[in-house]
Amino acid sequence: MYCIEQRNEPRWKTIRHWIVRQINSGEWPETMKLPSIRALSRMFDTSVTTVQRALGDLESSCYIRAEPRTGYFVAAKTQAVPADETGFASVAVNVNHAVVAMLSRAGRLKSASLSSAVLHDDLIPHTLLKKCLSAVADRYDSLLTGFIPPPGLPDLRRRLAALMLTRGVVCGPDDILITSGDTIGLELALEAVAPQGGVVAIEMPTYYGMLQIIERLGMRALPIRTHPRTGMDVDHLEEALKHQQITAIYLNPTLQNPQGFIMPDDARARLSRLAHTAGIPIIEDDIFFDLTPGKTRPRALKSLAAGSRTLYCSSFSKTIAPGYRVGWCVPGDYRDAILAQMFARNLSVSSLAQQVLNVFLERGYLERHGARLQDKLAAVRDYLDILVRTEFPEGSSYIPPAGGFIHWVVLPANTDMSALASLAEQQGCHIAGSGIFFPDDRQNTTVRLCLGSALSPGMKLNLKILCACAHQAVIAGATSAGRTRPRR
Repeated sequence: MYCIEQRNEPRWKTIRHWIVRQINSGEWPETMKLPSIRALSRMFDTSVTTVQRALGDLESSCYIRAEPRTGYFVAAKTQAVPADETGFASVAVNVNHAVVAMLSRAGRLKSASLSSAVLHDDLIPHTLLKKCLSAVADRYDSLLTGFIPPPGLPDLRRRLAALMLTRGVVCGPDDILITSGDTIGLELALEAVAPQGGVVAIEMPTYYGMLQIIERLGMRALPIRTHPRTGMDVDHLEEALKHQQITAIYLNPTLQNPQGFIMPDDARARLSRLAHTAGIPIIEDDIFFDLTPGKTRPRALKSLAAGSRTLYCSSFSKTIAPGYRVGWCVPGDYRDAILAQMFARNLSVSSLAQQVLNVFLERGYLERHGARLQDKLAAVRDYLDILVRTEFPEGSSYIPPAGGFIHWVVLPANTDMSALASLAEQQGCHIAGSGIFFPDDRQNTTVRLCLGSALSPGMKLNLKILCACAHQAVIAGATSAGRTRPRR
């Protein structure tokens, strides 16, 4: 057992600090394989889960990298995003091919997809939407079939301005642009604030849609250490600003996709002050806000110090009607630049969808529907939490999010992820690799589960199937590692 000085901190952090010292001192050089999880567990006389948490944090910080079936290795300095040295390197993003392949496959499959981040039919408020559609039809006018140019339907923008007050943001209808979903809003925002070749600070892992945008626009990503419970590490961002010319900061601080955390208010305030002082715009992706229970709802970054330079993007796609593709952006200082893009690219939004959602908000349906969603999705989360703790392979970990339907499950380091995907598909479940949430499409043993449905027998069966497949994939990984282990 390894003896170290006692610190007033969680044990996993002690293990993490010790490994960082080994790397920074040169004791563990680049590409060296780390001791196994069980060896570290014995070394520190602690549980496998504690070691897993330390290694997961180190991987997020890019100190180490995981190789399926093999173990953990010290990351090369060209990959690392160290907190204790000055080697902050941006990276070229390379995920688009993997994302397109994943989405294309999910769209073709008739079996259950656990990789598509959309509400299932059973949670879409069909009855309420039909009432709104009927009301719109009753007062039929040219707006239903006519062209509504940017910035969008005035009545809807007025109601969105009122909605933004619940998120701590004071704005008027003219401050809001209606967009064709959240991702289009993010693309418009990034194109307005950062030039080709610009460096975008991101959470890691982060939403693959933004990585695709960064790749498509010819920009570079600077991964910032991100804690699975509290989000982007502001200390690490502050240090990065000393060594990199960052042109924008992107984050999804509320029910983050894919890890599900909510960034604390004090960290949000500090990040906003930091960006304000540095004159760097923030792109705030807040698409899951309405899935957050009321008692845990934070203030939007847009409401804080850097508000005028914070571009706020959201949508109804994850909460009301995925097919309507209606979102909005509150771009602050960048309104004219984005509006010009919208006119140049003819980015208008369906007049009928805007009218229906306007009535939905007018009648106060959003709050009622949101409460129902929160209850239904909480039952799914609680079921998954128990399943991971009691039936998944030893060494698996899961931090239940406060709300929403995005879940990030960390499997043991020796899990054969290719075998897992194949085994699950044979049983009628589609999962996708989680490399698409990292700018370099890195291999890892995490799974993002999108469970946008009520807790039904079918949902339970699919999760049980995934659990059984995970056990088989761990065995496959261990077997493969045993075959490739060199003889002594």
